[in-house]
Amino acid sequence: MLDAVMIFTSLLRAGPVASLDPSLKVPKQHASVSRRSFFQASATAAALAAPSLSSAASLDGYDPSSAVTRPDAGRSYFPPLTPPLTNRATYRYELGRDMWALEQLLVFANVSATVRTVVVKLQDGSLWVNGPQWPTGEFCALLDELGPVAHVVLGANALEHKAPMKAFTKKYPEASVWIVPGQYGPFGECGLSVASAKKMGYRVDGVLPVGAPKAGDPLPPWADEFAMRTLYVDLPENAGPVSEAAFFHLPTRTLVATDAVVFVPNEAPPIFSTYFDDALVSEPDFWPKSVLQAVFLPLRSGSGGDEAQGISWPGFDAVRGRLLRAPILRAFSDARAPGAVREWVKSVIEMGAFDRVETAHFASPIRATPAELLDSFAYLDGPSSKSPPIPCEDWALLDGLNTAIDTNKLGAPVVFDFKAGCEAN
Repeated sequence: MLDAVMIFTSLLRAGPVASLDPSLKVPKQHASVSRRSFFQASATAAALAAPSLSSAASLDGYDPSSAVTRPDAGRSYFPPLTPPLTNRATYRYELGRDMWALEQLLVFANVSATVRTVVVKLQDGSLWVNGPQWPTGEFCALLDELGPVAHVVLGANALEHKAPMKAFTKKYPEASVWIVPGQYGPFGECGLSVASAKKMGYRVDGVLPVGAPKAGDPLPPWADEFAMRTLYVDLPENAGPVSEAAFFHLPTRTLVATDAVVFVPNEAPPIFSTYFDDALVSEPDFWPKSVLQAVFLPLRSGSGGDEAQGISWPGFDAVRGRLLRAPILRAFSDARAPGAVREWVKSVIEMGAFDRVETAHFASPIRATPAELLDSFAYLDGPSSKSPPIPCEDWALLDGLNTAIDTNKLGAPVVFDFKAGCEAN
């Protein structure tokens, strides 16, 4: 998502498109078919036998307050891409089912958010690491305590996920490395094949196949435990392709994604206090403002909020506490390639009956089913009551940004009304 943030920041130089709050950037300083089939059948049978879940997605054991840290191991990494510059904390907490989250902060301009590495312990005891972040001493210490790193995966081509890969793979040179296609920019380039990955700056063992793997496609050594579906859209006139893979971990019935969906919690996780002043983080408006700026909705206050919690931000109330597609991706990616995104989502839910989702931003784990994931993309088929009730006026920022992109010829044209059916005040 940081790619979109950087485009937006460059457009600000030509004139303001939105109100951003500067107060929020004050720092405190190869696989056997039989084995795979067994996992697939077991996951499906277990899902059918389990009692039905709530009709709405919800957080499932999310508890960042129980995070483990190792600050003495070191929180600096040089050269940093974005702040934090010297105190880049890593928080590790359990996701359950032999999975862990390792989180760092992403800060760029007035946008701040968590970026999560998802670590899965495989059947042989080794670790599968999706979306590694900057390998500070603390990050590596917290990771090494879990077991040996055997596989590294880059599941998206957004800047905040691909930027740390070279540094991380240098720390773990024995691990296999598989990436999504369509990498571009200063942190490496590759197309659809491993032969095209020579410009990534580090060894790449494989490029994930587009869509569902087909007969003859090279598969990663962990494909006996994971099904996968890869979105790849090479948009004309765009800054680069759109690419993301979703992984269904068969033994645990868990969907692991990167940016596909998010779940916004009610409160800021504790890691924010490692960068921002405690007094600022404790202000009732800090988290609503942070969320709105991260998902690119305007800082519009109004009546009707949850006054008991000091919240009067309609946009925040519209997106928190639910599984949703981030508005910035809905406006940028989906508005330009709605058909490709729709088909990808359908292929993801066909992988199997997952009952929870792990993502890279905001909160995880999320209790959610294939039907609930599909609901979060319902807008692709037209106006839907299943979409977050974002007021029409709150789409103005992203609408204006798309106009600026079109006017300045910075990307492919919008072909889909991403805000159709929005609520008019």
